[in-house]
Amino acid sequence: MDLASCCPLMRGWQARVWVIKKRFEGVPKLSDFEIKTETMASELKEGEFLAEALYFSVDPSMKATADKLKVGSVMPGLQVAKVHESKNKDFPVGVYIHGYFGWREWTINNGKTKDNQALTYVLPSFLNSENRRDDTESLNVNHLCVSHGLGMLGISGVAAYVGMLEVLKPKPNDVVVVSSAAGAVGHIAVQIAKKVVGCKVIGITSGKKKGSWCQHYLGMDYHINYMTQDVKSELSVVAPEGVDCYFDNVGGDISNAVIANMNQYGKVAMCGLTSEYCGGKRATINQWQILKEQLLVEGFCVSGLRWKHKWMKPIEDLHKWWAKGKLWTSESVLLGFSRCPEAFIKLFEQGNIAKTVVCR
Repeated sequence: MDLASCCPLMRGWQARVWVIKKRFEGVPKLSDFEIKTETMASELKEGEFLAEALYFSVDPSMKATADKLKVGSVMPGLQVAKVHESKNKDFPVGVYIHGYFGWREWTINNGKTKDNQALTYVLPSFLNSENRRDDTESLNVNHLCVSHGLGMLGISGVAAYVGMLEVLKPKPNDVVVVSSAAGAVGHIAVQIAKKVVGCKVIGITSGKKKGSWCQHYLGMDYHINYMTQDVKSELSVVAPEGVDCYFDNVGGDISNAVIANMNQYGKVAMCGLTSEYCGGKRATINQWQILKEQLLVEGFCVSGLRWKHKWMKPIEDLHKWWAKGKLWTSESVLLGFSRCPEAFIKLFEQGNIAKTVVCR
């Protein structure tokens, strides 16, 4: 790409950003966001680099993060970007990087992150194709793009890996339940449990279509549609032997229903609380069941200090399993920076499957 034609330096250093225009009330709306321009520094300081956004990640947890920010703040989020100018030897010109830069087209950064933010790092060498695309849903990904550094080989995949293998640690033939099984994290967690460990896997989804998708593409043993089926009673039918491990992406009443079916010494990995992100009813925790069955319930956040410096091992393993055909992903791509809010809102309308990204 010709830097003279695209670099903000050549455009008067005005770069577009999406900001939070109004506080979210329930599910975010398009009117809650606004595009503005920000004036960038005229030159880099020592240790800084200039990066152009290529792909933006949209994740439900961004709602909880944005709720803590002031109106007018740049919408938070991860992106894959390409370095165009640099005074930082760790981020040379031409490399693709992963960073918590928010919804902005251009970023000047020094590579340092706060304790609760995902690391800024150069993508592995096997992620080196921009592969810019029109709107598409890739249902059989047999090649890699830098966008997968936000999904299967990024925060979504790392969350699935850590939750399943470092927190739950299931054994072959254990009964594993994954909520939001068709989601960005869930569809990877299902495959790790089924294809890597060899567990019996039951997925909970919002709709028959998603459940059928999970069984067909991911090899899941059973699915439960929480919109039309009673999770607690259905689990007792498809898993009469009880549940050993639960990968929890949703919290709320669904999680209480799963916990009610868990075996003694079972484990729960709490990865997300999508049932509460938009003001949903906060469920009462089934403490008696946790005590009676001596369950281990552990929350984890892969962008936090405990895990953020350990991402490369999961990414390498996930890539190895993908290369061997044990791991598969789907990616929905929306084209255009202007569509970031649209992509984000769709996450809460239960229409998305697997990972959604925006290609600038």
